Amino acid sequence: MGIHWFRRDLRLVGNPALEKHLKIREGRVLGVFCFDKKFLSRPDFSAPRFYFFLRTLEHLRKEMRDAGGDLLFLDTGPEESFRKLFAQMENEKWGRPVSISWNRDYEPYARTRDARMHEIFEREFELTTRTERDHLLIEPTELTKDEKGGTYQVYTPFSRKWLKLFQTPEIENRMDAVSRGLKSGVPEFHAKWPKTFTGEDILANYLEKTADQLTPKFIEHLPETGHEAAVALLKDFEKHHADAYDVARDIPSVPGTSKMSIYLKHGAISVPQIICLLKLTPDSKHLKYFKELIWREFYYHILYHHPRVETEAFLLKYESLEWENSRKNFKLWCEGKTGYPIVDAGMRQLNETGWMHNRVRMIVASFLTKDLLIDYRWGEKYFMEKLLDGDLAPNNGGWQWAASTGCDPQPYFRIFNPVSQSEKFDPRGEYIQKWVPELRGKFTHEPINPIVVHSVQRDKCLAMFKRARAN
Repeated sequence: MGIHWFRRDLRLVGNPALEKHLKIREGRVLGVFCFDKKFLSRPDFSAPRFYFFLRTLEHLRKEMRDAGGDLLFLDTGPEESFRKLFAQMENEKWGRPVSISWNRDYEPYARTRDARMHEIFEREFELTTRTERDHLLIEPTELTKDEKGGTYQVYTPFSRKWLKLFQTPEIENRMDAVSRGLKSGVPEFHAKWPKTFTGEDILANYLEKTADQLTPKFIEHLPETGHEAAVALLKDFEKHHADAYDVARDIPSVPGTSKMSIYLKHGAISVPQIICLLKLTPDSKHLKYFKELIWREFYYHILYHHPRVETEAFLLKYESLEWENSRKNFKLWCEGKTGYPIVDAGMRQLNETGWMHNRVRMIVASFLTKDLLIDYRWGEKYFMEKLLDGDLAPNNGGWQWAASTGCDPQPYFRIFNPVSQSEKFDPRGEYIQKWVPELRGKFTHEPINPIVVHSVQRDKCLAMFKRARAN
């Protein structure tokens, strides 16, 4: 018998490590998920995102039970959880598993955790461990600049190399395997946890506690969870919006984006599966969308090779930036009360729904860092606290891009003007009037009682960067 350790791969269809493990054990594989207190106590913990994650786990457990399997929840970190679980299995004479599988993760904390657990599983418990690549198509160790292992720090050459590798036989074989996994559907299981192992419904307790932190309206408007919901949303995007993506993706008043990031975060769908389902290729008519998926992989490669970006600027010369860090202005930014209509609309959308349009994310990030002169890490953390799709690598990469502190950044002297951005991407104010109701009937792109003057702050920002560059 084997165990599959679920983490950020919350689906049964096309789950590489699970699929291979099931085949080897002839369906006798059980699922385990550990609620790691170290993860839940992170300073950027998000109740909205955690609730969506819990609902996804709930969906996954039902799927597993319907398919003849089961998913057990353990309420401690993996080291303590698995030691207790294996002891209970032996005490109840159920026997210890002979193998354990999981899909790889690339965040700094996850890599340290997995290395430790790999050692424990193999040396202490003598289990066969099986790990697979999942939510990235090309792993960070597979894409280098040269034979010496140099890594890319600029997106364009990275994407060229990525697309070149995409057309190699090895990656084509991977994509064939992804296609087969999608076509085979939900696998069959031939093992369930005995009732003596299930005990208290840990998942139900977390759902109840987390729901108490959210408004009924927020919960009511949450997207559907699970792999089927992700695929249905992707197919709707393909049918109605993909052909106009190149332009519509920048218009916040229309449904021009796929919103797959919400499902990618928890592994209800993977980047390789999206590529396969949309039949994306280097000469695809949807190349722009394809390249956005490659951006996601780029940021994961950056985080893997430069884990310090989790806490510090990629461009170290900008660690000396003299941020003003006004707590009063930060609070007004968070609340959507800056006086700049497009900025306030974006922040209110975020606070009410756990989502913000990507173009608006860039606008509000530029405003925080280059108009309010507030450290990008404050905004990065706030996004992680609110976003349903809050994901360390792309969130950090996006914020450092906007703040001009990251790899391949927006040049520091290019500073978004929130008024011209509003005029260009929300010309009739449809997005603004939806989220800033006090402007309905008297819409304007111009700021109303603004907390700062853009032209003044722009000059201060340029001076701040020039001082840092001179050091």
